[in-house]
Amino acid sequence: MTASALRVRRDGPAAFDPTAVEAIRSTLAAFASAQVGGGVEIGPLRRFTVGFSWVTYGFRAKWSEGGTAIERDLILRAGPPTGIFGPYHAYPEFVTLKALADSAVPVPRVYWYSDDTSILGAPFFVCDLVPGEAPIPWTHDGGPAFDEERRVRLGTQFVAALAALHQFRWQDTPVASIDGTKDVRKTAAQQVDNWMANLARWSPGRVPMLELAAAWLRENAPVATRISITHGDYRIGNFLEVDGTITAILDWELVRLGDPVEDLGWVCLQAWRGRSPYMCHFFEREELRDRYGALTGHEVSLADMAYWEAFGTFKLAIMHYGATDCFARRGFNDLRMAGMGAQIPRLLLQVETAMERAS
Repeated sequence: MTASALRVRRDGPAAFDPTAVEAIRSTLAAFASAQVGGGVEIGPLRRFTVGFSWVTYGFRAKWSEGGTAIERDLILRAGPPTGIFGPYHAYPEFVTLKALADSAVPVPRVYWYSDDTSILGAPFFVCDLVPGEAPIPWTHDGGPAFDEERRVRLGTQFVAALAALHQFRWQDTPVASIDGTKDVRKTAAQQVDNWMANLARWSPGRVPMLELAAAWLRENAPVATRISITHGDYRIGNFLEVDGTITAILDWELVRLGDPVEDLGWVCLQAWRGRSPYMCHFFEREELRDRYGALTGHEVSLADMAYWEAFGTFKLAIMHYGATDCFARRGFNDLRMAGMGAQIPRLLLQVETAMERAS
């Protein structure tokens, strides 16, 4: 390990310095070389500005496996301790992506990971750089974000990938050890408790609207029909596509075991569609439900989707408290986090509206 890759705190453990790209590069090269049992050459790191959570770099790597020369464009993702969901763990995302590698869910191939913060100062993992762009179609008037052919084509793949994720047999894979519950009666209440615990850490005071929402969510919690891998942030903007073909589902840091309808409810959030009648700009609620049900063989009620939409809006509001806290108190130097604080009043109104719709 290269000591210069770390900025050492006086009180002990090394801190992650995202600007020390040369030190990160040399330390990562030493780590990767140890993983493959030979030299790994890592080119210059390019930091990407995308994402609100993990710090992302791109680079080209060269190494040899079994006498075969390998050269790939890769991604390094590191979870800064001051980030919105810190402290992070790379293990859940890494083992999930590895398990899904040969499934019908398009995901990047993963190579190495570590949760040992003495290496880079933060948990990290390395995966393929997948070609494509993330469509983020913001419209203010409720007009169409895509033309009809593109909407249906992308939407069909979007729902199919989610259905494949929820159908994946995780029980005999390392995914069985990630966070979540296997009890269909407790998964909803556990999620409410988890996010209220986050709010207690992130908010400087009590938030009556969210306390009321938590009570309502606990009282009306549905019993899941099954437990699956849930992505946790499945939406427009979190996948890549090339010429109308989805190439990868991204941003798995909230992955857990839980009620698959939680992901469907998240797709329905107003935040991802504005005034559009199409969930994530793809399909209306009923068509989303029907397409998903046809692919999975599991009938989903609109009432359960509405519950999880209310939960998702509650969760998104709490995330914004986390963003404000990581900027104001934890020293995460990203002005987008501060800007998210201004959206909290609007989100609290959306929480109320979502609960009324689900009642």
